Amino acid sequence: MAKIELPREVEFGGLSVDRVIESRRSERDFKDMPLSLLELSRLLHYAYGITEKREQLRAAPSAGALYPIEIYPVANNVQGLARGIYRYFVADHSLALVREGDFRHQMMRHALGEEMMGRASVVLVLSAIFERSAWRYRERAYRYILLEAGHISQNIYLVATALGLGTCAVGAFDDQGYNKIIRVDGKMESVIYLMPVGKI
Repeated sequence: MAKIELPREVEFGGLSVDRVIESRRSERDFKDMPLSLLELSRLLHYAYGITEKREQLRAAPSAGALYPIEIYPVANNVQGLARGIYRYFVADHSLALVREGDFRHQMMRHALGEEMMGRASVVLVLSAIFERSAWRYRERAYRYILLEAGHISQNIYLVATALGLGTCAVGAFDDQGYNKIIRVDGKMESVIYLMPVGKI
């Protein structure tokens, strides 16, 4: 699978933590403007990327450091990326194309008609691979996985705000519709959260 390296210069002089938290809001009205590949790189790194190399620890806490969440960026308008669905590979901070094409209409339809899914420059689709946590935590794993998705979502909110971007967490969507879009089976791996991001 051919990979696309993301820019590694992810550090930036953003807002202070208190200013970011004060400013954070759910934004649904996006401009028709592209995100740069560097902006996407920063979003992914600070959402779930590796922040401590020796132990391979990430930007979001994970029960047992098992990291059951996958992120699939759906690029609608990202400079340097063809429209399509990508998978984020945390270990080497790269993307791989899953499906090329324009999925804006399908994403809107399966998110109960939410137009922001089509206007966003990128939609970060969070899925869970349940067995990564279930082998250790059994039925408790589902709680931990959902908590982890919440940690990642808040990271996306905060870094988007610091970058002058907007996002809005979406939990109301047709599960099977989104599972089909990103081509996961809905049993071993299933979509659990959506984060459209764009210029505001």
